Amino acid sequence: MKILVVDDIEQNRLMLFKLLSRKAHQILFAENGLEAIEQFNHEQPDLVLMDIMMPVMDGFEATAKIRALNIDKWVPILILSAVDGEDNVVKGLEAGADDYLPKPINPAILYAKLTSIERSIEMQNSIIEGKRQLQAYQDQNEVEQRFAQTIFDRLIHQNDLQDPQLNYWLLPARRFSGDLVCVKRISPDRLYFMLADSTGHGLAAALPTIIVNQVFQGMTKKRLLVSCIAREINNRLKKELPAGHFVALALGMVDNRNQWIEIWNGGLPDQWALDLQGIPIRAFKSQHTFAGVLDDDEFDDGTEIWQWQQACELFFYSDGLVDIEDPLSECSGHDWLLKTLKQSTSGQRIQTIKAELSDYMQNNEIHDDISCLSIQCR
Repeated sequence: MKILVVDDIEQNRLMLFKLLSRKAHQILFAENGLEAIEQFNHEQPDLVLMDIMMPVMDGFEATAKIRALNIDKWVPILILSAVDGEDNVVKGLEAGADDYLPKPINPAILYAKLTSIERSIEMQNSIIEGKRQLQAYQDQNEVEQRFAQTIFDRLIHQNDLQDPQLNYWLLPARRFSGDLVCVKRISPDRLYFMLADSTGHGLAAALPTIIVNQVFQGMTKKRLLVSCIAREINNRLKKELPAGHFVALALGMVDNRNQWIEIWNGGLPDQWALDLQGIPIRAFKSQHTFAGVLDDDEFDDGTEIWQWQQACELFFYSDGLVDIEDPLSECSGHDWLLKTLKQSTSGQRIQTIKAELSDYMQNNEIHDDISCLSIQCR
């Protein structure tokens, strides 16, 4: 160990030098508290043996000032005190010392304390090294996560979500979202839509949405049937994902000229058509299992078609939205959502939901990704 001996009496310093040298320790010296602080800052010793009564600055003040230094490791300080100096021992411990050595110094006691301190320092060094390795891992992981996020954002970049006919909200529980909202307008009167919710959270949940997005973008560009898109998404997920990973999704088309919606819902909660007062006038229930579960010959690509007779608003959402309960009442998340939709105005419902949840999310951690999409139908 590197040991700093602080004592103004040369004979005492010489005695400690002889005792400590026998154990192959590296010894530093200071003749008063001020020198001790300078040596401590410059040499960073492993242990300090601090006398009390010294000129310029005594051991109490020096101990307190050393303890006030911002260092990233524990350095034990042992007060050197006469047997009858109990008050000095107490005062030294209160100043920040860890233990004391009675004067005259007993070599056996000194060596025993040094052995104990060495064990503690070895343990501390092991903890510091573990912390360093963990920090290095975290730093590297952060770099990789940022890189993956950049690639992921480019792969699922959506241009058509700025469409004036719709509003949406996507809030990941972690850095990566397992929820996905897609819209593709193919004419002034027609647009495809999709809301997907992949199992799990984080990157493992986000990766399947890349597959879903690629299929959606490629097949909507060709203006293929909703049923064909649903089938292809299922086949790709079934083929490329490990067992136990799948995606709930609502996929469809809105035709404003003929006033109808076609939808395929597999695994999501009831999706709704709302009147202008926010009251559900149609529920699009899940009639299929999740995409990515069934083989192609078992998969049902049948869609539901509904024609609206009056202006309405289509509202699609993932179950993460209703997993959050109203923090101001005892109602369920589903009931809270219905209440909030009724209390908001058409075209502003998603903004109202975000405002309702803002206080909750400041004080509570969300555990599932949240996504919702509204489409105005006139």
